Order: sequence, then C-alpha cells, then structure tokens
Amino acid sequence: MWARVVVFAGMGLGLMGCASFEAGAPAGVVDVIAHRGGAAYRPENTIAAFRNAIALKADWFELDCTLTKDGEVVVIHDDTLERTTGGVQGAVSDFTMAELRRYDIGSWFDPKYSAERFPTLGESLDLAKGKIGVYIEIKDTGDDTELMHAILSDYKDAPKLFPDHQGEILKRIQASGSRNLELTRRCIADVRARKMEKQVVIQSFSAIVCAVALIEAPELRTELLASSSDRDPLQWNRFLQWLRLLDPHGFNPNKKDVTETLVKDLHARGKTIAVWTVNEPVDMRQLIDWGVDSLITDKPDVALSMTHAGKK
Repeated sequence: MWARVVVFAGMGLGLMGCASFEAGAPAGVVDVIAHRGGAAYRPENTIAAFRNAIALKADWFELDCTLTKDGEVVVIHDDTLERTTGGVQGAVSDFTMAELRRYDIGSWFDPKYSAERFPTLGESLDLAKGKIGVYIEIKDTGDDTELMHAILSDYKDAPKLFPDHQGEILKRIQASGSRNLELTRRCIADVRARKMEKQVVIQSFSAIVCAVALIEAPELRTELLASSSDRDPLQWNRFLQWLRLLDPHGFNPNKKDVTETLVKDLHARGKTIAVWTVNEPVDMRQLIDWGVDSLITDKPDVALSMTHAGKK
C-alpha cells in the first residue's frame, strides 16, 4: 500500500543485521486504521485503546489532538470535556495539561478503565514507535472561516497554491493569528523529535492546518478530511476546491459521500482515499470492492478479517 515504509532499529546494522517495522498494510492490501484507537472496544483516544489497536494488529491507530491552555498537545476529540469525563464542564483550551490529568476519561465507557487519563501526543507517539502507524487528526482550534473564504476567493483561478504561492499563504496565516498554526507546528515538532516522519500521517478538516503541514513539513504525508453537510450544501464543493488548491497526498471523506466514481477520480489524480467511519461489514465490502486505500473504523478486527486474511 502507498504508506508502506520500513523503519530500521538496532546498532551496527551493516554488521549485525536489523529489526524492522513496516508502517502500513502489505502491498496491495487495504489499510485498516483504528478510529480513536478502536472506539468500539476501549475508551476512545486513550492509551488503553492504542495498546489494543497494537494487539489487534491494526495497521494504524488514529487519534485527535488539540492545544491545552498552556500549549501542550493533548489527545481528545471534543473541544469540551463533558462527554468523556463524566460531566466535567469546560473547554479543553481553558485547562492546563496538569489540570486535565486529574480527570478519569475511561469510566464513562467502563468502570474498569477508571485509571485512564488524557494522554499527550508525545506519549501516544512513544507508545506507537516501531509498532504501529499513527494517523494524527489535528482538530480545528479556531475560527479561520474568514481567512479560508478569502484564500478561496483570491486564488479561485489558480490551479494549485504550492509551490508558487506558499510564501504568500503562510504570511496570511501568520498574520491572522490562527491558533491552528501553533497547534500544527507543535504536532510537527513532536513527530520530528521522535524521528517518526515516515510512521505518521497528518490529517485535518482544516485547510489551514493542511496548508501549514504541507508548507512547513513537506517530509510528512498530509491528507484532507472531508464531509458534505445538509445544513451547508456548498460545504462539499469547498472541500473539493481545497483538494485542488492544496494538492494534499490524500482525500479522506465520510463514507456517505463516497462513490466508485470518486474513488477512480482520486486515483487518476494520484490521490489516496481513506474512508471514515466504516463499522458495518457490508459497507467495508463495498468500499474494498471499489478500491479504497484505507478504512477508518471503530472495529479494526472486523476490517482486518476482510482485508488481511492470510496476508499478515
């Protein structure tokens, strides 16, 4: 598969041989990405979930991350605490990392996970290194609507933004004061500090996040998340515009938006497609038959049974 890379470990490789890790599925096999670590089986976005994804032999686990009040990159999906803490009120951005550590984020799922605490991105990467690939979903941490509309308007006739306009785009992002710039840079720094550039994928619904990653970390694979919206009929078309302008490595839509024609079109343009969130076997089979590259699922074991039988 596209992301199949080898990470070597050990001393004196030339003389002693090496241990190796391959991030991604074997060539020709659909990748299985454990959504939030495999949220059907463990509390989402926890170390327990990530360990289980490794145990199940998923190709990747996916996580969500955002910034704390003191600028740490914390792993959580929502921008508020209520859902996964049993009712603690407040925005994630109003708490320091030390304050967040106080809260149990596992009991809402099952009391036996009461010891689970919010992990940092760094801790999650440390767990994964040499064992499993990591999809890092960088959450949209601010309102960049005005900035994104302006860029789409000003560059509507450009075939793509990079490399010709990347300096201009970065200056506009910096001038806007977008918190997404700081978050994306901190995520990139965490990956680089661990030399895991070939073991991770950056993905986001935010065109600003993707732009920063593509400009400042060209060594990383960056993919654009997308979905249509009944409340905003133009949303899907805007994602397609960003696909053209940003020219990311992949395009990752909601399963409801996927057609066989879309898959073929993306492949013709040299893009991969990872589809979310695919939990039913009938949907998995349809998407596999259409030739998607990856399935993002809460049930990685089910997907693995359909994609990896006898191949891993």
